[in-house]
Amino acid sequence: MTRLYIDLERNIKIQYRKHANPFIMLNFYTFKEEFTIPHLIDQIAGDQHTVIIFTLGMHFRLFPINHFLRRVINIRKAIERLFLRSPETKVIIKTENTSEMNVRVEMLSDFHGYLQYLIINSMFKDMNVGVVDAWDMTNAFASMRIHPQKEIIANEIDLLLNYIC
Repeated sequence: MTRLYIDLERNIKIQYRKHANPFIMLNFYTFKEEFTIPHLIDQIAGDQHTVIIFTLGMHFRLFPINHFLRRVINIRKAIERLFLRSPETKVIIKTENTSEMNVRVEMLSDFHGYLQYLIINSMFKDMNVGVVDAWDMTNAFASMRIHPQKEIIANEIDLLLNYIC
């Protein structure tokens, strides 16, 4: 699902794309309009007024870590191609956050999430990308919610805006 916001007065365009349903959902839906993050990045020309923000995490906890690692490697390669086209484009990555542990502990535990968090930090540490560290923020707030409370989200947005501005 894609949402588009355009402010002609301030010359701002925001395009938001929500992730698809997780593979663990029992509902039927079509993959017809789904694209990977590298595919979307490759379609962006980029310039000094372009900011790309994305997050990876929770829905990959169910799969072997090598699947997540391949995803992150492909995203890194797409960002490298973007920086060759447009080095002034800003890229910001939001890490995943800690989560509740009441169901499917063996599959959805923070152990798997922490491995993914380490992979993201390691994979992008030498690149000119901003990182909104939601893992540390949710730990600092002692949050165990899969969707964090508004105070944490406000802090994430504040950090995000610091990178943009």
